[in-house]
Amino acid sequence: MKRLILACCMFGISTASFAGHCPVDAKAIDEGLTKASLSDEIKADIASLRDKGMSEHKAGNHGTAEKSLAEAMRMLLTNME
Repeated sequence: MKRLILACCMFGISTASFAGHCPVDAKAIDEGLTKASLSDEIKADIASLRDKGMSEHKAGNHGTAEKSLAEAMRMLLTNME
C-alpha cells in the first residue's frame, strides 16, 4: 500500500513539473520570434503552433502542449539564419 501511495505522489509531482514547463517554452519561442529574421509566413506558422500549445496547456493537455511547443521550437531553430 505504501508503494502505491508513493507511486501516486511521484506521478503527481512529475506531472506538475511538466505542466510548468510550457510557459517557459512559450516565452523562449516569443523571444526567438522577436530576434529572428524570418518570413511572415514562417513566423505565423510558429506563432500558431505556440498558441495551440498554450491553449492545450490551459486545457490541461500537457503532453499535447509540449509536442506543439517543441514543434514550434524546432521550426524556429530550423529557419534561423
